[in-house]
Amino acid sequence: MPDEPTFAPDMADIEAILRELDTDDLVLESPPDEVWDRIADQLEFDDGRHDSRSRGGGTVVAAPFGRRRAWMLPLSAAAAVILVVAVAVTLSRSDSSTTLAHADLEFQPGFDEAGATAAASADLVADDGSELIEIDDASLPFDLDEDAALELWLIEPDAEGNVVDLVSLGDIAADGTRTFSVPAGYDPTVYSVVDISIEPRDGDASHSGRSILRGALGSV
Repeated sequence: MPDEPTFAPDMADIEAILRELDTDDLVLESPPDEVWDRIADQLEFDDGRHDSRSRGGGTVVAAPFGRRRAWMLPLSAAAAVILVVAVAVTLSRSDSSTTLAHADLEFQPGFDEAGATAAASADLVADDGSELIEIDDASLPFDLDEDAALELWLIEPDAEGNVVDLVSLGDIAADGTRTFSVPAGYDPTVYSVVDISIEPRDGDASHSGRSILRGALGSV
């Protein structure tokens, strides 16, 4: 008998798909009872290590989810449902989230030419006590002709706009997250400029000097 097909989702790909949905598509937090019943029928397992819910004598196990965790489940509609529900809840903002500031990121003279036709914007968001930068990448040059990545930065400028200090928020991957946490100790009213740069994968954590887009956070 041939092996059953397996389902090995890439969380970054699923995040990218879900981010294309409208806000109304991400409000589901608790599936209907019949979904749990179908999952119980399809995924009859309970190793005692995960949280579970009882459904009419059966036990439904909530499998752990992690962006870098590789796991396999039988391919079924029920398995796909529980995966999408879990990721959708993770991506949803809480009801208390507030957009504090906005920046239109623009190509400037002296920047790397890869940004000449690029476009993006950034929002500073307060969500459950955390501050986040959310990137809307209308058009970013992910198809670089070198071993490099696009990296997101917050910059502290002086009165003339020169760089005083800066901090990296992480890489912007074509199929990755668009929401980045502002590190503790970095006040976005001080580190108020959002920058995207091309960073060669050479082990040097400092800014390459190859910015493609930049903009200052302002009131919304």
